[in-house]
Formats: sequence, C-alpha cells, structure tokens
Amino acid sequence: MDIPFIDPVPAVIEEAERISGKGIEFIQKDDIPAYVVLQMARNNMPSHLIYHKKEHDEIINHLIVHECGHLLRTYKCPEDQRRIPYTNQQIKYDALRKIENEIVDLTNVLAKDRIAHMIYLWYTTLLQQITNFPPDIMIEKWIFDQFPMLRSLQLEAIRRQHAQALSGLTESAGKIAPPTILFASNVMNYAFFRILGLYIGENFIRQYSSTIYLRKGKELASLTEKDYADNHEGDNIMIEKWASLLNISDWFKWRGFEDVPPDYIGARPTQLTSRDMK
Repeated sequence: MDIPFIDPVPAVIEEAERISGKGIEFIQKDDIPAYVVLQMARNNMPSHLIYHKKEHDEIINHLIVHECGHLLRTYKCPEDQRRIPYTNQQIKYDALRKIENEIVDLTNVLAKDRIAHMIYLWYTTLLQQITNFPPDIMIEKWIFDQFPMLRSLQLEAIRRQHAQALSGLTESAGKIAPPTILFASNVMNYAFFRILGLYIGENFIRQYSSTIYLRKGKELASLTEKDYADNHEGDNIMIEKWASLLNISDWFKWRGFEDVPPDYIGARPTQLTSRDMK
C-alpha cells in the first residue's frame, strides 16, 4: 500500500476494524468516481474494501477517516436495525416518469443520445446527496471535534466539494438539468454547506444568497439541526425527513444491510462538473 498515513489515521482505522470485527483492505483502483470509495463488508466478506486512486495527495488521510466514520456509525448499530437506501430500474422509472415533461424539454438543448446519460447522471447524483449528506454532516462535525490535526485537510476537502457544487448554480446547469432535480440538488447543497460552514468557521453560502434555493435551503438546514439523533438510525430518520421536505421520498427505498448485493460499492456524493456538461 502506497498511502503515507499521518496521525491519527492508523488509530482510526484500528478502531473501525475493532468495532466492525472486520479488517480493512486498501485496493488501488483508478476508475472510481472519487479519490476514495468504501465497500462495507457484509457477513460473507472477510474485510471492508477501500478503493483509492493511484494519484492522490495528503487529503486522502481525511477522506479515509471520513469513510471510517461511516463504518463506525453503521457497525455501532445493532445488525438487525441496519438499513441501507437503494434504487433499481423500476424505482428510477417511476421517479423520472413524474418529471417526464421536464425531460422532454431537454430535447431542445441536448441531442437524444445525450439525454439518457445526463438524466442518469443527475438522478444518481441526487440520490447520492440525499442518502449521504445527513451522515456526512455528522461525520465532518466528529472529525472537526475529535481530530484537530486533520482540520486543514478537512477544510481543503470541503472546499473542493464546494467548488464542484457551485457548478449547479451555473447557466449551463440550468439548461441541461430537469428543474425538479436541479432545485432539490442545490437546496441540499445549500443546507450541507451552511451547516458545516457555520460549524468550522467558513462561509460557503454567499453564492446562494440571491438564488431561489435560499428559503428552502434554510428550512432544510433548520430541520437538520433541530433534532438529529447522532447515530446510524438517526441518519436514516434524517434522510427520510430530507426526502419528505424535497418531495422525493419515493425516489429510493430501504433494505436490510445484509441484503445489499455483494458487488455493491458505496460512493460519497459528487456534484456535476463543467466536464460533464460538455
């Protein structure tokens, strides 16, 4: 393994292994959507898998601790209470059918062979946000409080994510995204960066001040901070609250942790970038 760990990463990895009763194996994999991607072990797997790209910088230390945070939250929950959000082709079809008119409108700006790709990208991104942002907020607060030595890397990681998120405010995004998806995505971005920015002392929301996402974003942020049980069950309750507020509760369903297909690989949220818009 060619990752130069810094303190406190080895200790966090050891704790995640102890709590989960599984080892963590690091695998170089360059065709992943992020620097680091976690595949949590189910009962029939000997270890958790953390995929990482060959090319990375010191920020990978923060990302690995973040993924260990997901492991700790999941495995501290009793096994019979662990639930994972998922989707399939039927769920996706039913969800997108509700915005069929918005998708048809895209034919005015996108070639037909591009529309399917872009809709898949937007739908996937939205689900990654709704199912990951609530626990991500709590994990980032945990990292900030417990590991001051990682704060500079944490800030850089959040700044990079924020830079990607701002692509959703561009004129290009408005032309190629169904309004329903774009609105929900930007509202979640606002809430996510508002909460974390206030917590760590960084203003990430000035670009949203004159947008249509401000009011609903504030409402979502307030909902999140009002009553959040800081554990796996609380994460799932908050995910459902977010989905209800954004009117996308039926865009995904839940299944038991051990019922997830063995080839499932989780990924943290990604925003649409200018490269995707070409």
